[in-house]
Parts: sequence; structure tokens; C-alpha cells
Amino acid sequence: MMKTITQPELMAYPVSNQLFTVFSNDPNLTAETKFECLELLQESLDFKGVLTNFSTIVAKIIRPFNVRFQSPNGLFSLNNKEKYNFSHSFNLPLSSKSPRIGSITYQSNAPITVDENKLFIELHQLLVPSLRHALKFSELNALVFKDHLTNIGNRAYYDESLQRAIEQSSRGHQSLSLMVFDIDDFKLINDEFGHLKGDQVLQHFATILTNIVRTSDMVFRLGGDEFTMILQPGDRNSIDRINERLIKEINNNYFLSELNFSTSVGYAHWQMGENANALFAIADKNLYLNKSIK
Repeated sequence: MMKTITQPELMAYPVSNQLFTVFSNDPNLTAETKFECLELLQESLDFKGVLTNFSTIVAKIIRPFNVRFQSPNGLFSLNNKEKYNFSHSFNLPLSSKSPRIGSITYQSNAPITVDENKLFIELHQLLVPSLRHALKFSELNALVFKDHLTNIGNRAYYDESLQRAIEQSSRGHQSLSLMVFDIDDFKLINDEFGHLKGDQVLQHFATILTNIVRTSDMVFRLGGDEFTMILQPGDRNSIDRINERLIKEINNNYFLSELNFSTSVGYAHWQMGENANALFAIADKNLYLNKSIK
């Protein structure tokens, strides 16, 4: 069972005599080391990139840890081992005068010593400015890739995500499926009930799609009443489960049921060597085939 070390318990542990030569028997970071750390932290504006570089710094200056950072705007975890005996968390920033941006947790098979705790505090002071910038950048980036009506991914995010998913499947020989959705008679809904009602239909449908997927899957609105879903891993069973959940959720949605809402679905399973356009073309063709036989 993992044990979480509290601050009073931490102070009871003996100070380690094993110090790095760069610190010359002093747990404080040298000016040169701080400069090198800042250079590495400022190499990337990407949230995960900053924390990956920071984990490298921690491993070099202190020792390797499983590093986990959690905040309302991002989650990061770097696993070095599968099982840990000790865990210690810090709120960032350390000062109560500054707004909290998240908590960072270190897991290992040995407790953090007093000297290591002092080094962590200094390293966190270097980390926080870069982490703030990275989180803000991530927040702004999310706005660029978000469909503002439905709050799911937009066309640009779909293009980037599908390309990345294909590359991952190519390297890891992982299955991948693409689903395409089109709302039946959406123009009639707009004409009969107005565009405000049409926007609400899109929002309800986007919520349903978001609720029926796994955490590894992604949902996007390409534009108009066209939506897509990337399933990774994805196979025929995945498609069937999504369809079952979709029918159930639509039937349970009072707002959509009142409008006699229905949707047509097409899908395609990625094959080695197939590009994003070819995969979408197959799914889109199946969608219109299904729509034509209704």
C-alpha cells in the first residue's frame, strides 16, 4: 500500500549524506544550475513538454520519480515504475498570496528527505512561471480548436487529431475506426422551428456523442450538422456499442424526442497505409448509403 508522507513525518527522516558535487554540501541550487534549469523549462510552451523537461531536471538533480501534475486546466503523469511506497504532494505555487494553479505529486520507493524537500521548493519556484505560461497557452490553444456552439472539437482539431491517431496506429499496430454522423432533415428543423431551435438540437446531439464515448475516443463537429468520432482502439464491436448507446440516449432525450430527431451514421476501419482523406471518404460513403435506405 502506498504511504503518503506528511510534512511532520518528513522532518523526522534523517538527512541524506549523499549530495551531488554541483551543490558542494549545500542543498541550495547554484546560480549556474538555476540558469540551466530555466533554459530547459523555457524550451517549450507546450504544457506536457514543460513538465516532461521538469521531470528530467528532477531526475538529474534529485532522483527519478513518478511525477503527476493536476489542475483544472491540465493533467500530466510520467510513470517510471508500476508500484510506489511513498507519495508527497505540493501545491503550486507554494505561497498562499499567489493563485493556486494545481498540485504536483512525486511517487517513489523511498521517502523524500529534508534536503530533497528544500531542493523541490527551489525547483518549483523555477517551474511555476513556465508552467503558468504553458497552461495559458494550452487554454488559448483549446479555444482555437473548439467549436464554440457545441464545445467539442472543431474541423481543425479533427484534422490534426485524425492524422495523429493514424500515425500512432501505424507505429503501434493499434486498431482505429472513424464514425461520421449526419442529422436527418436538419434543414426542415431550422425552417419549421427556427435557427435557435436548430442550434439547441446541435448542442444536445454533441452532448450525447460526448457522453457515449470512452475517454480514449474523441468527438468533433465538422460544420453544419456533420459530426465525427475517432475511436482508438476501434473495431466492429466498438461501433456496435456506440450505436446502441446512441439510440438509447436519443430516446431518453426529451428535447430531441419531441422533434422526432434521428441521425444517419457511417463508419470505416483504418487499414495500414490508408490516409485520413481515404478513411473519411469510406465512412462518408457508408453514411450516405445508410441515409438512402431509410
